[in-house]
Amino acid sequence: MFTRILNFIRQVVRKILPYKDIETVEHVETPLSNDMANALDEWYNMYRNKASWLKSDTVKSLNLPAFVSSELARQIVLEMKWNITGKTADGKTQTDAGEDVTNPRADFLKAEFEKCITSLRQKLEQGCAAGGMTVKPYPKDGHIYFDWTMDWSLYPIAFDDDGNLADIIFRDTYTEGKTIYTRLERHAIEGNDVRISQRAFKSNMRDAIGVEIPLSEVPQWKQLKPDVVVKNTGGQMFGWYKVAAANSIDVDSPMGASCFNKATDVIKEADFQYSRLMWEYEGSELAVDVDPTALRPKKTEGGGLEMPKLNQRLFRAVDVDKGDRDLYSVFSPNIRDASLINGLNQLFMRIEDLCGLARGTISDANAEARTATELRIVKQRSYATISDNQAALERCLKDVIRAMDVYATLYSLAPEGEYDVSFTWDDSIITDTEQQMNERIMLLDAGIISKAEFREWYFNETKAQATAAVDAIAQETAQAQMASINQLLPKVPSQPQGGPTE
Repeated sequence: MFTRILNFIRQVVRKILPYKDIETVEHVETPLSNDMANALDEWYNMYRNKASWLKSDTVKSLNLPAFVSSELARQIVLEMKWNITGKTADGKTQTDAGEDVTNPRADFLKAEFEKCITSLRQKLEQGCAAGGMTVKPYPKDGHIYFDWTMDWSLYPIAFDDDGNLADIIFRDTYTEGKTIYTRLERHAIEGNDVRISQRAFKSNMRDAIGVEIPLSEVPQWKQLKPDVVVKNTGGQMFGWYKVAAANSIDVDSPMGASCFNKATDVIKEADFQYSRLMWEYEGSELAVDVDPTALRPKKTEGGGLEMPKLNQRLFRAVDVDKGDRDLYSVFSPNIRDASLINGLNQLFMRIEDLCGLARGTISDANAEARTATELRIVKQRSYATISDNQAALERCLKDVIRAMDVYATLYSLAPEGEYDVSFTWDDSIITDTEQQMNERIMLLDAGIISKAEFREWYFNETKAQATAAVDAIAQETAQAQMASINQLLPKVPSQPQGGPTE
């Protein structure tokens, strides 16, 4: 009992101390309510498969929070296509003017942003579980790198009228031996500018922020300035993605809610149901109740008796006088798994509904016979969920690119130049690729779309690339047809030089 109480106190201290330390040194308080702070902590534990109701000996886990987060992130970015192109002096993009337009700024941003996209899916999974995340670019050694912070690790201070983060503190730690260094990076909007302040602290205790030290004392942070104002940023120097779902924990909070928040209670019931099913299998295993005289002595030092195992479990003749009592009896009950599995599948369906996922994502897709039209209807739920989150993610990534552009100018990472950002999200969630192909071929045959538009979609080409490819194919086809015609024409004999002779 004392151990459990001690562990509980440690968990509470570990959760509260960082926030209290930040409040003390920054003299600010977060607007997060206790309910919201507790929910963030609960989502964090659920995602890490350490929910409060799990017990290793009785309640087992299906790890549904991580699965829901992973599946949602996968569907959001599955068909994502993006591009960063330059603009000419008259405002045309590379797509409009052709591939001969060069823009070093656009090329730099595109190359650096590719690193962000590489890690996007894995980080987005955690962001979906946390209710949101920030993507903060920062310059280093002539390149741009990215910090990913989930909502359960943020310390928000203020929000603007649109619910965006207007003042926030990021917490970074660095450990050297037994010494723990903490850096607090605060971003505050001041009109059209952003003030970024940095403070460093040193401690020998992991859960305490310690005493303040100069940034120069830590090699990794010695080049950072304690306070700087970045002019005309157009917004915060990071992108913030929020899960596109209403926050039912704190209806007045601008913070996002976890993608599995509404299904928390049902996920708990599913874990209990799964544990009952596992116990049904374990409890119905073949058991043999034997008379002690049928046991054999143990070969260990402790002595005692044991039942032979596996293929050593043989029937042996025992010379005992037990009257009418049986020497052994077999216990082998029927397994009641069908009703338990059906109940578990019903819980899976309920989780899918609450998380905005299509039936069959978690539940048994063959449990209910459905026509193609019915399947399309149930997929509409996923389509709405995914498309809303794609729009939220696009806003976040555009803010990231905007911040990258500001840093590229501030640190002279690439020559200045105008650029254009484009994102394309496919609708294959409700329409498969083969169906899309057939639909576009019908539009092409009807003259509603051009061959260039078809190539843009199928090969993911720009308008200039598709047009050039179609023109090249048309030219080759015309040349081939002309060559075929020339072969069919009769050959005219050539006249000798010097004119005709009599």
